[in-house]
Amino acid sequence: MVTIYAEYRHQGQCKRVPTGIKVHEKYWDTTRKQIRANGTENVGKDNKHINLVLTGLNDRIKSLYIQNGEILPTIAQLNATYHEASLLLTQSPEAEPHSTTVLEILHSFMEEHVDWAPATRKGFKTLYNNIAAFQTANKLTWVLKTLTNEDITTWQHWLLKTYNYNNATLTKRVRMLRQLLLDKPAPAVQTSKIKPLYAQMLTPPVVLHKHEIEALRKLDLHFSKRLERVRDLMVAQIFSGLRFSDLIRLRKDHLQKGHVVIRMQKTGFTVRIPVFPPLREILDKYTDSETKELDLPELSNQKFNEYIKELCQLIPALREEMTIETKKRDKTITVQTPKYELISSHSSRRSFCTLCLDLGFSIKEVMQWSGHSTLAAFSRYIGLTDLQQDAADDFAARYEAMLNQ
Repeated sequence: MVTIYAEYRHQGQCKRVPTGIKVHEKYWDTTRKQIRANGTENVGKDNKHINLVLTGLNDRIKSLYIQNGEILPTIAQLNATYHEASLLLTQSPEAEPHSTTVLEILHSFMEEHVDWAPATRKGFKTLYNNIAAFQTANKLTWVLKTLTNEDITTWQHWLLKTYNYNNATLTKRVRMLRQLLLDKPAPAVQTSKIKPLYAQMLTPPVVLHKHEIEALRKLDLHFSKRLERVRDLMVAQIFSGLRFSDLIRLRKDHLQKGHVVIRMQKTGFTVRIPVFPPLREILDKYTDSETKELDLPELSNQKFNEYIKELCQLIPALREEMTIETKKRDKTITVQTPKYELISSHSSRRSFCTLCLDLGFSIKEVMQWSGHSTLAAFSRYIGLTDLQQDAADDFAARYEAMLNQ
C-alpha cells in the first residue's frame, strides 16, 4: 500500500501534500491520476478528495505565481501559505477576524463543496484568479471585515479594463462573488446591491426545429462512421434531454419499464425520461444482440462539440445565417453567423425542451424529464418555435371560436 501525495517540485526541492488515502499500486491509474475501480471502499469519494487536495495545491501555486509577477513560487513560499492556513483554522473567530482575507474565505468555500460540477469549480477558480490578479495589480488585499460594495464596483471596472469582458462574462463573475458573500457575509457589504455594472442581454437559446431535426436524422453519412456516431449521440440527446455527461454514462441498468432512470451528474437529481421512439432506435442500434449490453460511442465533450459543427454544416437549413445580438458595456452588437456555428451539445438539450412543449406536453412534465427545479431556469432553455405562415389566420379562427362560445 502507498500513500497518495500531491507534489510540487521547484529548483531541486519538493513540496508533498498528503491526501491521507492509501491504495495498492495496481489500483492507481498513473495516466489519469486517480484510483481505479475497487481500489478503495469508496472510489468516487476518495478520487474527489484527491482532486480537492491537488486543486488546493494548484490554486496556491497560481496565486503565488501571479503575486510574484509570473514567476513560479519557491517551496518556502508555498510552505508559508499552508502554515498561514493552519493558523487560520486553529485560531478562534474572535482572535483576528479582521485578518481573514476574501481569498482565504473563497479557497475554504471551494474546498467545502466537493460535489461541484467541473464547470462550477472552474468558474470559482477563475474568480479566485481574477481577485488575486486585481490585488497584485493594485497592491492591496481584500479583507472580509472591511470589504465594501464600492470595492466590488472598482474591481468590476478593473475587470472590464483588463480583460475586456463582455456583459455575460462579467455577470458570471459578479454572480459567483455574490454567492460566496451570501454564504460568508462581509459586514460592510449589502449583498442585495452586488450587481454587474452592465445588464446582460437575454436572448432565446439556439435550438433545432422539427424540420432541422428530421434533416439531421435522415442525413446519409455512409462516408463517415465518425460523423454517423456523432449524429446518433446528438439524436439521442434531442430525444432524451440528457446532458452529454449523463448520456455517455447510459447503460442497460438505466433502462427501466420504458424509461431512462438516471441520477444526473451535475445536480444529483434522479430523472425518469420516457424512451421515445427515435431514442429507442439509437439505443437498440448500440445494444449488443447477445449480451444486451448498451455501449454508446465514447467521445469527449470537447470533441463532440467540435464534430457537431462539422455535422450540422451538412444540413442546408443550418448553413443559413442568423442575426445575433449581444451587449458589450451599454452597446448592442449585432452580428450575422451561420446557425451551425452556434450549435453545441447543450443545444440538443434545449431542443428537447422546446420540442416537447411544441408537441403539447405540459411544462410540469417536461421539467420533470429535464430535471429543472425552477421555472426560471427552465425558461432559459426554451427557444423560439418555427414560424407558422398561417399563424395570423389560425389566431383569427381561434379568437372567433372563443367569441362564439
